[in-house]
Amino acid sequence: MKLALSVHSELPPLELTSVINVEKALRKVRAFARFVIGNRAEGDELVEDALTLYLSTDPDPDQCSESYAYLVRAVQRVLRTSGAVARRPTDLDTMFTPLLNLPLETREVAALHLGAGMPAEEIAHLLEITPAETAAGLGMTRAAMGAEVFDAYVQTI
Repeated sequence: MKLALSVHSELPPLELTSVINVEKALRKVRAFARFVIGNRAEGDELVEDALTLYLSTDPDPDQCSESYAYLVRAVQRVLRTSGAVARRPTDLDTMFTPLLNLPLETREVAALHLGAGMPAEEIAHLLEITPAETAAGLGMTRAAMGAEVFDAYVQTI
């Protein structure tokens, strides 16, 4: 994969599009993992594990649009099998540190909304939860961050 990422100009059009789509998905998954775990280095390790799982499925290049959902679910699986404890020290912006005290499921909703800019409906679909659960998670996130801080940040995404 690293070789493919470094030689864009030598790839056929379908494979180049696939590599670009997976790169974009990886950026969003990194933001998701960092928000959930609270530490960039450990978040990157989670994403590496998720990418290894994704590549082990030998994905078809025309299915790369599904890579984001697969990678998020893989990060979720790794989190659940490794304990999913928010890590200290954190390198999150101070406005986000209160999120590390929230339950894992709520941090996941917050990460997709605040980190990846996903609307609530898409979060519910991706995480396979109800819209009410998504709304509750966003409500807990707003309460943890403070209404003014949350609302101001949401205006920027």
